[in-house]
Amino acid sequence: METILLLGAHGPGWGIVFPILWLTTFVLVASFFWRRRRGWWACGVGSGESVLAERFARGEITDGEYRDRLSVLREKRR
Repeated sequence: METILLLGAHGPGWGIVFPILWLTTFVLVASFFWRRRRGWWACGVGSGESVLAERFARGEITDGEYRDRLSVLREKRR
């Protein structure tokens, strides 16, 4: 109640500005945690290629296997 009275003392515009700021802050924080939970940095077109590149770099697959699997990934993307 005091907040409403204080905001009213500074003019009619402040009564709408603060709720909009709080709502915007809430939406930004919620979307950050939602995207983080979904793993948005790991999802995407290149994630399979990056896993394949890591396996090749560790020596788990040969050069021929890498090229074959990379071409399959790129074909499926089209």
